[in-house]
Amino acid sequence: MQISKYIRFILILILVLNIKYTNAQFVEIGIFGGASNYSGDLSDEGVAFKETHLAAALFGRYNFTNKWAVKGFAGYGKISGDDKNYAVAPTASKLDGNFQYWRNLNFYSNIFEFSVQAEYNLLPNDLSSYNTRPFIPYIFAGIGIVNFNPKTTLNGTEVELQPLGTEGQGTTTNNSLKKYDLTVYSVPIGVGFRQKIGEAFFLGLEAGVRFTGSNYLDDVGGKYADATVVGASYGVKAQALSDRSIERTADGLPYFSQDNPRSDRKIFTKDLYFMAGITISYVFRGKGMDCPNF
Repeated sequence: MQISKYIRFILILILVLNIKYTNAQFVEIGIFGGASNYSGDLSDEGVAFKETHLAAALFGRYNFTNKWAVKGFAGYGKISGDDKNYAVAPTASKLDGNFQYWRNLNFYSNIFEFSVQAEYNLLPNDLSSYNTRPFIPYIFAGIGIVNFNPKTTLNGTEVELQPLGTEGQGTTTNNSLKKYDLTVYSVPIGVGFRQKIGEAFFLGLEAGVRFTGSNYLDDVGGKYADATVVGASYGVKAQALSDRSIERTADGLPYFSQDNPRSDRKIFTKDLYFMAGITISYVFRGKGMDCPNF
């Protein structure tokens, strides 16, 4: 499915929800503030907590029953990874070092997520009265799109990686290998809870993983290309960033050869990212609801 179809699908959902919102009695708007991280080729298939960054979002929730809600989510975060977090340098007893030491890659990227999420409350959510004090645990899942743009620094200068075809994408010898898309689908899944803290306010915690349709959030996902071919197509920076093992070797020659794997990944075939944080929301009630006690 093309990314444009995902965009149209989300826009249609938002339109339908907006139509329902005009007559909804229990609409919430809120903000999210917390942290983001990622799991991929440059996190050793785990999560490097030192690569955690701030994240924020705006959301709107429509509670159409006491168990089900639909939420629109527009979020921002940052992700990053660095082989230095896992590198083991050569020693007298271990002359070869490890894969991350020689690969020597790093990246960082802003991420922008737009998603629609279905929420299921594990306890009934009674919003019909100002006088109740519900504690609401919930689970959620949805569909969305995420935009990213991996970057790194070379000689103190920020460089965007996707245009450089670091794995030979679009070069004369790899013309059939296309550059990866910077906007792909995401599937958010997670848990949360919120507690009423006033007549119409909720305070909560939420954490979720985002499965994505790309293995290139970190610009790594395939094999090494011939660095000279990459350089001939995209320039000196592209050649240097396609194989940074030359920064490790004593003779300045590449440690890796063409078609060597650029990733040692074995578990997940696509990159993931995470968002977790605090939510604050305000409930709009329709006419006929209980009035607050003063």
